[in-house]
Amino acid sequence: MEPITQKTAERIWNCHREIEVGEKLIADLEKHLSEGTDPTPLDSWGRRQQYSLGCPSGETSKTLYRVEPKLALSIIRAHVANAQAELIEATEQARIEMDHKF
Repeated sequence: MEPITQKTAERIWNCHREIEVGEKLIADLEKHLSEGTDPTPLDSWGRRQQYSLGCPSGETSKTLYRVEPKLALSIIRAHVANAQAELIEATEQARIEMDHKF
């Protein structure tokens, strides 16, 4: 018998991934902004690409292009904070599930 559900484990993993990736992006952006170097990321071909913000694909998909780096930094910080809060909730859910199974 599994101590927690797959859904809860996936939720915890996703939170950790979003926090890790977000913190790396924040560190990279802050470094470039403090050094005064170009903070826009490189694409697969080594070209600078502006940040973009997209909603799910499909008929109603929408994307904002040329998101300013400082705005991107604020959005990423908020996203990491949200993932950290969700991680606390998911961890508590795992505790509840383990208490009920053992």
